[in-house]
Amino acid sequence: MVERIIREVITFRNAFKKHLTEFITGAFSFVAALLWRDAIQGSLDSLQGALPNIGLVPMQYFTAIIITIVAVIAIVAISRVLKVEQ
Repeated sequence: MVERIIREVITFRNAFKKHLTEFITGAFSFVAALLWRDAIQGSLDSLQGALPNIGLVPMQYFTAIIITIVAVIAIVAISRVLKVEQ
């Protein structure tokens, strides 16, 4: 009985650490994403001033498409590098 309780506590502790690590990583990722958003928005604002014939909305869609492509490539590359053998 005591051994079972100890195993359950250890299992809970390991799961808690795993989820806490994922939560903290997600929080840092969110902050980084917000900072990148501001940087990209600043670049768009500068580019909009240099190219007055292009509307802001098309530039935002263009930027979103490019960033999405880069993100997908990065996710695939990271997934391949960190793939765990089953």
